[in-house]
Amino acid sequence: MVKGVIPMKSKWELACLVRRAAAGEQEAFTTLIGLHKSVMYATALAITRQEEDALDAISDTILILWEKLPTLKKPELFKTWMTKILVNRCRDTLRRKGREIPWAESFPEESREVDYDTPLAVRETLAGLPEGDRLILQLFYFEDLSVGQIAEALSLSAGAVKMRLKRGKARFLEQYEGSVLYERP
Repeated sequence: MVKGVIPMKSKWELACLVRRAAAGEQEAFTTLIGLHKSVMYATALAITRQEEDALDAISDTILILWEKLPTLKKPELFKTWMTKILVNRCRDTLRRKGREIPWAESFPEESREVDYDTPLAVRETLAGLPEGDRLILQLFYFEDLSVGQIAEALSLSAGAVKMRLKRGKARFLEQYEGSVLYERP
């Protein structure tokens, strides 16, 4: 096992970890956050587009998770609940800084974090998509949230998520194919 990497847990193990953290066990909470930190970072960055803002939103989210975890009725829904809080904190962070972003607006990438597992052309294409498309695709394909979980986290209907997913995939493919064809010698 690589040092500093926490192995993924089964749904049952995660639910137990959530229950222990909700009971006030700090080590369980730290482990829970460690398991989800890359998901939180990728999601926050997909919304805020700036590392500093993403980290601010994550910090706020972690504090809220610690304070409100005992109120979570279904531990198996932790990831959905966490994502919903994070999305709201990201938007609050942007609003506080006077950078409220409509769903359809896009702006340049400023992150220093590099995802070496995802090809550069895919990352660049995602970065060029409007926030709504980028976020839906990020949550579905990279964070493995279901349509129902995304709907819950973003306060949308499942139908709206499916429609945005379809539209986002179409826009992604159009931009991706355009950039790949354009770059060929």
